[in-house]
Amino acid sequence: MLITLGMWQLDREQQKIDLQRRYELRQQQEPLGIDRVDWRSNDLAWLRVEASGYFEQRQQFLLDNKIYDSRVGYEVITPFRTDYGTLLVNRGWIQQGPSRQILPAIPTPEGRQLINIHIFAPEAELMMLAEDNLEDTNWPKVVQRIDIEKMSAALGEGLLPYSARLEQGAAGLLQYNWQAINTRPETHRGYAIQWFIMALVLVILYLTFSFRRSEN
Repeated sequence: MLITLGMWQLDREQQKIDLQRRYELRQQQEPLGIDRVDWRSNDLAWLRVEASGYFEQRQQFLLDNKIYDSRVGYEVITPFRTDYGTLLVNRGWIQQGPSRQILPAIPTPEGRQLINIHIFAPEAELMMLAEDNLEDTNWPKVVQRIDIEKMSAALGEGLLPYSARLEQGAAGLLQYNWQAINTRPETHRGYAIQWFIMALVLVILYLTFSFRRSEN
């Protein structure tokens, strides 16, 4: 079982290496016009997109429990309305207010903006201890994860099926604080080595006690 766990961690390491290469490749490509994006595709992660539209000024979301430079805050998720649909755009980190009851003011550009973004497709579903309550009328709304369906219902309008993140220098960007890969590939290798060492220790203990028993 321990050896199997170690092999699984090595497989996760290779997956992260492949993801990193894919991210780097897509960052070298020119952005695609939003009118040319096939939103039905399963191969949209980190695709660079250029979009023209308007940031929603009032109805915004705050993605909870985000740390930057040892400070607690949120990531600001703002609907961006284009001629081809409304897209949830992560504009980066903003510091928490004096308390959790006092939400921060969110500076938002007015008028039509031309932005560069990359599509965000999470690797796995985030485990939640509680569901978000989006039924109240207060804005901005604090959420624990990006749930397109529930956020669409809260806004009262349809949304494109993926969210996106602003690129460096884009209009409306707050504090850029994202990593392409949350866990570095070598971390999984370290976990694998630990599992293999534990397996080796168990083998040594088994042989040691077996040898002593045979002597008796």
